[in-house]
Amino acid sequence: MARPKKCKIIDLCLEHNEFEPNKAPLKSVFLFPEELQAIKLKDIDGLGVIKGAEKMWISKSTFSNLYKKAHKKITQALIEGAKIVFKC
Repeated sequence: MARPKKCKIIDLCLEHNEFEPNKAPLKSVFLFPEELQAIKLKDIDGLGVIKGAEKMWISKSTFSNLYKKAHKKITQALIEGAKIVFKC
């Protein structure tokens, strides 16, 4: 049986909900709020995994998994020219 989902603290407000290349993209990549928050905390705010996890009230492994998943999606979108859609 799967563990119940834990609430995550998301302190992020976007003025836009997607990023699209100039050419018409063939597919879309969806970034969820918790993935975007993990990227922001680690890459922009410069927090480590421990501090980022504490700020979001999640475990270090969950934070690390969110961060890796977000990076993979962003890299995929950049390489393949896909639209990035923020699912807020």
